[in-house]
Amino acid sequence: MKTKLIIRPECIADYATIGDLQARAFGNRVAEPLVVALLRRRRSFDPELSLVAEIDGRIIGHVLFSPHQIRLLDQTVPAVNLAPIAVDPAFQGQGIGSRLIAEGHAVAAARGYTISFLLGHPTYYPRFGYRTRAYGSAQLAVSIDALPDDLLEIHDPTNGDVPALYELWRREEGSVDMALEPGLDLLDWLSPHPAIRATVYTRDSEVVGYTRIHSGELTVPRVFLARDRWIAPAIVATMVRKLVTDARRTQYILPLHPFSTSAKAFGGACCTASNAAMACPLGPSPLNDYLAQVRDGHRPPGRPTWPVAFELD
Repeated sequence: MKTKLIIRPECIADYATIGDLQARAFGNRVAEPLVVALLRRRRSFDPELSLVAEIDGRIIGHVLFSPHQIRLLDQTVPAVNLAPIAVDPAFQGQGIGSRLIAEGHAVAAARGYTISFLLGHPTYYPRFGYRTRAYGSAQLAVSIDALPDDLLEIHDPTNGDVPALYELWRREEGSVDMALEPGLDLLDWLSPHPAIRATVYTRDSEVVGYTRIHSGELTVPRVFLARDRWIAPAIVATMVRKLVTDARRTQYILPLHPFSTSAKAFGGACCTASNAAMACPLGPSPLNDYLAQVRDGHRPPGRPTWPVAFELD
């Protein structure tokens, strides 16, 4: 008798098995199980979008679709991020991953999400409707030669800072395509990586900036948010003189998009699309119009700032 494959939402009792599966599917790495655990604690997490594939009571596959609100053509669009997906090495190559993706798309669409996006293999995911070069990474080079002398106060993020930090994101990233709306909990603003420091910048007790910087990449912040184009140079000056304090460093690379508000303070921001950066329509949305504008050179590709759950390296 043919064994039946069942795809169902995860339950709490599955957590340990899913973690073990994710580790084995990725060569005994712990990053993927940790990412899943961190994404589960997000306020927007939906267990109906964390699916397992099961045969005879044994879990042999798992996929997670994480809900997000993204910005696209100046609209807020409900979307899901497919990451990660894993199949037991003994069952790979049998279409189980395809079944998980198809079911995940169906569930997400039924729950009102209109786009799925991911970073993945550009020859595998297009078979499910994913379009490559849907977004990319952005950067802006800033010389420290012409920075202002006025410095800002800094402190570690607190729970009381979160509303102001969200407002910073809205001002800085609200026009950036594929920007992911951040969470409203303190843990959404603190990196799980011990080498990545989150810093809040204030002037006269008002929150005016925020960065996340890896101690091994001091001149390349992971995140940079400024209240406006006038405060942005003061944030960089404060980074240079209070966080880095190394006179040999003459240039910083900020993760600013051409549509980031504070990019106007420096000029020259660019965004490069990636074949691995893909998006798939699940329902009516601005996605096809956006992709056409990017393809025709009328709009730069978008750039997400990924949740802290992915900051494990």
